[in-house]
Amino acid sequence: MALNTSNISKLGFGCMRFEGRATDSIDVNRTAQLVDRYLEAGGNYFDTAWAYPGSEAVLGEALVSRYPRDSFYLATKCVAWTHCEGPDDLEKQLQESLAALQTDYIDVYLMHNLGGPRTAAFRAHGAWEFMKSAKERGLVRHIGFSAHCTPEELEEFLSEFPETEVVQLQINYIDWENPTFRERECVEVANRHGVPIIAMEPVKGGMLANPPKKAAEILDEVMLDYSYAASALRFTASVDGVFCTLSGMNTIEMVEENCNTFSDFKPLDERELEAIDRAQKAMRGSEIVACTACDYCAKVCPVGVGISGSINAFNHYINYGDPTQANEQLGFIVMFGAGKLPPVACIRCGACEEACPQNLEILKCFDRIIAEIMPHTPPPPDLMKM
Repeated sequence: MALNTSNISKLGFGCMRFEGRATDSIDVNRTAQLVDRYLEAGGNYFDTAWAYPGSEAVLGEALVSRYPRDSFYLATKCVAWTHCEGPDDLEKQLQESLAALQTDYIDVYLMHNLGGPRTAAFRAHGAWEFMKSAKERGLVRHIGFSAHCTPEELEEFLSEFPETEVVQLQINYIDWENPTFRERECVEVANRHGVPIIAMEPVKGGMLANPPKKAAEILDEVMLDYSYAASALRFTASVDGVFCTLSGMNTIEMVEENCNTFSDFKPLDERELEAIDRAQKAMRGSEIVACTACDYCAKVCPVGVGISGSINAFNHYINYGDPTQANEQLGFIVMFGAGKLPPVACIRCGACEEACPQNLEILKCFDRIIAEIMPHTPPPPDLMKM
């Protein structure tokens, strides 16, 4: 039976960004409050993955153990490009996901993050045959894949995997016409194949919730009744073929705002689309690094560099032009907050760039961080103010 997308809420709960994930200290009770509020508002789709640290286990406690299993949709993913050497490891991942989620079936099961050099591992390990087997055994009900890829790759995937029931694609207004991501073209490919789309990264890892000043001024002219994040979500949810838009929510305020945005959903009108287009062009003119803090890079870094945190500090420098403050952010976010190493510890192996779904030139970012930020030592704390 095909996936009935009309039964799935337009706002999906993305479970990659639970607070505390970086330190393996996700608060189950606090997460349960977010889950409760989302369900109360009519949401019913939860997206996690075997590769998200702690996410499946917390979702098992906060959601699955507390609500009837048929009252929500549960999606998770298997990964082949790391921690996998063959079908046996894929089976192990699936069994671990089922156990952590405290369920005997998964509603939507996806191959995780196809595209670029990551794709070869799925093919080498027979991942699609494994996916079909999992469905035949009743362990999963619907199968598909998530992808950060070119339209040409997506065309190839959908032809190679004709049983695909759903595809999860990155869609946000900053990358919609970006020649690197070509999101509009990817959406058109999925629509031609008649495959329904789940949209991820609508706020680009939070970046579009706090856009650069020039873009914010443009949006302020037209989007008076919506926050920057809400405007970004509305753009993505208005795209033809998208039936569910994921938002990684980790505070009750985010859940409230996003649920309110979708409670009486209004697609963007022509005037709003024109403002989004102008804001998009303004943002493309900035040097902001489009990191979404997915941390796939961190999983393959052999020495433990705090990559996403370092880029966060770098973006702070680009936004505000203060290298001393950016270095303070680097120390607080990367070394103190996450217990990771700074970019000077990088051994230049390039594994991070191969794993990055955003195709970022991470090593060049490190070069600038080392040259432009790290020489500016933050002043010692003012003990009189502590």
